[in-house]
Amino acid sequence: MFLRKVRMGIWVLLLVGCRAVATPVAAFPTPIEWQSPTMSPTLVFPTPLVTLTPSPVPTATPMTYTVKSLDTWGAIVNRFGISSTDLQKANPSVTPDVLQIGQVLIIPPKPTGTEAVQPSPTPVELQMQFPRCYYQTGGGKWCLALIGNPGPDPVSGIYVRFSLYPSAADYPSAVREAASPLTVLPAGARTVAAAFFPPEEARDGLLRVEILSAIRLTEGAATLPVVILKETSTALADGMEVTVDYQVDPAAVSPAARLDAALTLLDAGGQPIGFRIARIEGPLAPGQVQHLTISAFALSGQPARFELILQARS
Repeated sequence: MFLRKVRMGIWVLLLVGCRAVATPVAAFPTPIEWQSPTMSPTLVFPTPLVTLTPSPVPTATPMTYTVKSLDTWGAIVNRFGISSTDLQKANPSVTPDVLQIGQVLIIPPKPTGTEAVQPSPTPVELQMQFPRCYYQTGGGKWCLALIGNPGPDPVSGIYVRFSLYPSAADYPSAVREAASPLTVLPAGARTVAAAFFPPEEARDGLLRVEILSAIRLTEGAATLPVVILKETSTALADGMEVTVDYQVDPAAVSPAARLDAALTLLDAGGQPIGFRIARIEGPLAPGQVQHLTISAFALSGQPARFELILQARS
């Protein structure tokens, strides 16, 4: 569809840490929050960290299994049709004879010829960190997957499918599809895709996450440059509050219709443990200083740092 490549007209800032620059602040309406998890005390089943790796073509989708009462190492090996050696390689820190209820195991792919049908290739190369789920006191759970765009172009139309399986069955017991909270994911940026499973579905512990679609943008999207003037953060008892002063680039020829803000909280290991999406309805005049305060609460633990993306829509 796009016949030529032009200079990217998207300035979206990924913020980590804090800086302070004195700037006049103009009053602005309170952001409208959406796609935010309901925070409550949680029972956490930790998931091993998997390094982000490019996946230009489909590979075996990573899966996890939560150890339940009466589970044994041999029973899990037989259930998923894998070898004990492969399971041990995927979980090097686990002692087979000392499994604990609630412990999360990485399930490696089955031998060639017995894998489940793989999803269609995505048209761009994205990175996905191993997903992590957080149980809530009510019995439901949030599952988060960190999606990264290594570039060189921005990406739009990102849809992710979360599937829960009761065992190594061919068909999932529950499925959720989620869009990226940002219309456009800039090159070099990351965002969180999230899905909530209610108590009646959350009991199944085998999770599969697939990127269904992603479209590379080689021509400017309908976004406007955003300039960050000041940014501070405050640690909360169970989360973090971030305040920014920003403006739509004074050189923009038209006001922004809205601003999308995506805040992701990360723990010391780089795992997403909380998120918050805010949307400011415009118009936002170019050059006018605006003020935004956005907070997110951790589903588990205490955040070590944050990442914030602001995106103005024309």
